[in-house]
Amino acid sequence: MSSQLFSHFGKKDQQLADLTAAAQAILALDRAFKRLLPGRLAEQCQVACVRGGELVVFAHNGTVAARLRLLGNSVVAPLARQGYPLTTLRVKVLPTPPRKPRQKSFSLSDAGIDAFARAADEVRNPVVKGALQKLLRHHKG
Repeated sequence: MSSQLFSHFGKKDQQLADLTAAAQAILALDRAFKRLLPGRLAEQCQVACVRGGELVVFAHNGTVAARLRLLGNSVVAPLARQGYPLTTLRVKVLPTPPRKPRQKSFSLSDAGIDAFARAADEVRNPVVKGALQKLLRHHKG
């Protein structure tokens, strides 16, 4: 759905328009919050809401939550200076679901398997020989 079509619906329904404005405000706060975070910490959390001056942030795991709690006032104060009505930071852990393993998209041709089998027979280094045999078992099975 295009944003023009969505904004058209928002003009017809005041509740939807209010909800859209609130969502845009949270997204703007999320961007401002993430600009204050060090390193890749911004990728591991998101602003959830503001309740009575309390900024609620979801962290993807406990380690991220601990780091955010340590930052506390060092991120709330700059946001308050930017005009956001914030006094405290609350961090909640909201684990992200594990990613599905990628499907195997590579396979060896019969000629490739034969070439690796000949190489495994001829190589003298036991570590390399073992690795080649493991590769062959994987691709034959």
